[in-house]
Amino acid sequence: MMLRDFRLSWRLLLRYPVNTAVELLGLAAGFAVCFVLLAFVHYSFSYDSDIPQRDQVFLIKHRLNFIPLPQWMEYTPFAIREVAQQSGLPLQVSAWWPRKAVLEQNGSPREIEVTAVDPAFENIIGLRTLEGNLQQALTQPDGMALTQQAAWQLFGSTQVLGRTVILNRQPLQVRAILPDRPGNSTIQFGVLVGVNSALWPERERQQALSNWMGISGRVYVKTSANPQALQTVLQNTLDKAPWASLATAEMKAALGGRKMVDVALGPLSEAYFDRSVANTMGTGPRGDMRVVLALGAAGLLILLLAVVNYVNLATVRTLRRQREIAVRRTMGASTYQLLVQFMSEAMFLAVSAAALGVLLAWLLLPLASALLQRQLESVCTPLSVAACLGFGALVGAAAGLYPGWLARGMDMRATLAQRSGETTGGAWLRRVLSAVQFSAAMGMGSLALAMLWQTQFATAVPPGFDPAPLLVAELPQDAQEASMRAFQDALKQLHGIAAIANSNAIPGRDDHTGTRGSTTLQRADGSSVFMPVQFIGADFFKAYNLQALAGRLFDGRIDHAKADGEHHVVINQAAARALGWLSASDAVGQYIHGSQARIIGVAPDLRWYTLREPIGPMMYELVDTSPLLTLRLNGTHDAVASAVAAVWQRYFPAHPLALHPAASYYAQAYADDVRLAQLLACATAVILVLAACGIYVLAAHSVQRRAREIVLRKLHGAGRAAIAALVGREFATLTAVAALIALPLAWLAIARYLAPFAERSPLVGWAPVAALGLALLIVTAATARHTLSAMRMAPVAALRD
Repeated sequence: MMLRDFRLSWRLLLRYPVNTAVELLGLAAGFAVCFVLLAFVHYSFSYDSDIPQRDQVFLIKHRLNFIPLPQWMEYTPFAIREVAQQSGLPLQVSAWWPRKAVLEQNGSPREIEVTAVDPAFENIIGLRTLEGNLQQALTQPDGMALTQQAAWQLFGSTQVLGRTVILNRQPLQVRAILPDRPGNSTIQFGVLVGVNSALWPERERQQALSNWMGISGRVYVKTSANPQALQTVLQNTLDKAPWASLATAEMKAALGGRKMVDVALGPLSEAYFDRSVANTMGTGPRGDMRVVLALGAAGLLILLLAVVNYVNLATVRTLRRQREIAVRRTMGASTYQLLVQFMSEAMFLAVSAAALGVLLAWLLLPLASALLQRQLESVCTPLSVAACLGFGALVGAAAGLYPGWLARGMDMRATLAQRSGETTGGAWLRRVLSAVQFSAAMGMGSLALAMLWQTQFATAVPPGFDPAPLLVAELPQDAQEASMRAFQDALKQLHGIAAIANSNAIPGRDDHTGTRGSTTLQRADGSSVFMPVQFIGADFFKAYNLQALAGRLFDGRIDHAKADGEHHVVINQAAARALGWLSASDAVGQYIHGSQARIIGVAPDLRWYTLREPIGPMMYELVDTSPLLTLRLNGTHDAVASAVAAVWQRYFPAHPLALHPAASYYAQAYADDVRLAQLLACATAVILVLAACGIYVLAAHSVQRRAREIVLRKLHGAGRAAIAALVGREFATLTAVAALIALPLAWLAIARYLAPFAERSPLVGWAPVAALGLALLIVTAATARHTLSAMRMAPVAALRD
């Protein structure tokens, strides 16, 4: 291809400005969406890629098999660290111990997170120091290291080397400044200290680092040896750890030959996609590789549909230029020259669209970052932009092949005789391409609507109580029992609060521990039943305005937390059935088989978890103090919240107030579903716009191509309705074919999405029908103008042409 080919392409494209604009914007939208989604895929697969020799770094994880719902956890007992250090294998090992500390600054205390690590952490993670000496920061008791962001937050500047701060009433000196951690890293910190830091008393530190039962943080290992050898050493030690002495005969029977505790080494390169540890203590959600790949595939699909749209429109433009092509062929233009001409046009437009797409993607990145909850703003690098432009050239070359091939095979005599040069096969190919676009739009739209309606339904399903008058205060994790009691007593004196109840959990709230309270109970016939347990205060049911179905609920005057002797419990209706009683009243006064727990009442069934988990058996036990307080209001939310904030400052001045409406926890539980539905809705909108633009131009071409047929029908008495039916029949058939392809697949995808839900929205079944109706509406709108022009077409003008 020569430069003159691209200059000629530019002039020819300007001859059809509307078509060119539609093709350019359609391709640009496809490139923009594809760029953003592929950037998300690259971002997700690049987690922890900043760490050198990442394939040699492992995270020790363990699983407690003796609890009812065992799950792998990244947070492990720190005693494992010492076992690894003494294994004799060539390795480096470090604890990763995030803890809270109180910062005293400008006369007011506040809480910050400090991560304690071993000096080997620098080499394991390959940390780069911008200023100072990281080894001194991690080995000196009064040393600390800050990332640039943490330095700015603490001091308002990054030039802070050598400055001193007061943490936990201990002076610490900034001895190193580190770069900020990348957003796509599973190892996040702002303040680093050594495990021997003066922040914590020696006895407390040593007890935590040698404790087999405590779970406070992670243990990282870097080794060039076979990780299986280290895993064997760790497993052999765990088999003899204190857990073995806790195993009763019943527990060993329930284990069925499994070990009390399993240990494994998780490669750091796979940590982000390790779903086995998702939502466990200290971990939170992890990436789902299936979702990431699906979003990448959706981006490629949208780009493919944009290319299909371009090929469709370019074909129409080629047919409009058939006389020009025939004249050029008559004057000696070769097949190669025609092919080069059409490919240069396509490449010029595609590269321009790719450049515009990169600009659109850059503008969309803040929105995409918010929807995907990832920091994608940094993906617009010179290399990624160059890759996008290069990919645009390849797309253009491929997209220009079919119009060029169509021009090569054009019948010159038929063309010069003013007969269309489009073959039957070519017309059918255009219809198939348009059907593919609408199939994708209807399929994705159906799934997006189903997810949105199901999520709205799930958040609105009654949880068994009215959450409107309830606020939840989350107390600091390190709060002392005396402070919690005093704070609760102070809240009881506030006007506007009708009741206060403490509990270890809140309905709808996932605490990400991965170890929900539970036990295994025996029925009267000796069989076992798994029973979740909630630890609540005596006023819990009063705060939630619940009445007993049978017996009575807890009363703080006569019921107390579990002691060595008999203690009282409350079960829900599902638990009564699970334990073998025919009615709620039959359970009242009974003892749980094999224990000293006596059932004093049966409570209504509450939805403690999301709609993905059916309401099941639940047992309630009393607890004296706990980190969650539910406040039942008889005043306005704003007034009570202000009063609570004032009391909070008296008892927890170093901690920010965490006060949330009880209903907000259910909304948070479905946040990922809402984001995914919004992404699908955006993708559907892009595909529908592409399809609508294509249908608009194709309708114009169809009316122009069939102009003589239309006027002849008019001359033979066809009315406006008949002409409208003639024009619309082609596109109605196209939509029907697209529906036959897309809707059965959409129903299958919706059924798979709904499978985990215990209850389903009645609207979900109508999602494919709604998507079909939307597609028909768009087809009607896209073809309306040209249908009206066909109905008003003057026979004289059409026959003269």
